[in-house]
Amino acid sequence: MNKYIIYFPFGYTFLSRIKTISKFISFLLTIPLPCFLFFYFGLLDVEERTLSLGIVFILAYSILYIFYENGYIENDIKTVKKEINPTLRIVGELYNYIDGNYNKIIIIRILFYALSLYLLSFFTIDDVIVKVVFYSIATSVIYFFHNKTRNAMKVFTFLLLSSSRFIFPLMIFSSYIVPEKIGFTFLSLFIYTIPAFFIYSAKTFTVMRFVIGQENKYKLIYYAVACIIILMLYFFVLRFDVLLLMGAILFYMLLLISLKKILNK
Repeated sequence: MNKYIIYFPFGYTFLSRIKTISKFISFLLTIPLPCFLFFYFGLLDVEERTLSLGIVFILAYSILYIFYENGYIENDIKTVKKEINPTLRIVGELYNYIDGNYNKIIIIRILFYALSLYLLSFFTIDDVIVKVVFYSIATSVIYFFHNKTRNAMKVFTFLLLSSSRFIFPLMIFSSYIVPEKIGFTFLSLFIYTIPAFFIYSAKTFTVMRFVIGQENKYKLIYYAVACIIILMLYFFVLRFDVLLLMGAILFYMLLLISLKKILNK
């Protein structure tokens, strides 16, 4: 794969963590797509569900992700040099290229970010642009502490980072969200953040390794139970359509995990 895709959104994620087209599709189906569905069909009023707003959300999500990936790059290239037993996601020629051109790569990515943000400003309100910048900086701050942390606190900075992948894109468009539904944005954490947090914490806390057990089985149980709880809340407590949609998304995640398990056999 061409190493120069690292200059563009999702390029570094592909090279360092995904590496195949099928896994990239799986990534899109697991994180960006559920986030978009939750925003578009769960938090917006019917009148706000326009094609243009949907496209702007996808573009803003991609632009914001540039700073998320910058944290990846720093962690994989610079932070690993300070670790005793680091996880090496980038090795060989690609590592040498990124390490030798680190500043240039980050500068070009930031310039691409600025240009993309400028172009986006022609298609959306100033409030969205300001929030993209604000949450991009917030992402960098969280990553700064995450990459500097070397103890159990890293579990909690991971939680903040994982949460930002859902909460930040949604809050960028808070001015479009139905006011009564703003409080439901936290539900997006149940899509990926919460199960990922428990799996990540198992690396640090022995008791969590006992709770998690086999990872795929844990995910299946989590999504099944979470789906049932959310649907029960909808039918017996709160008749908000956003809860019904969340139940559908969790069921979708359950099917997705099941399909991955079948295909990987």
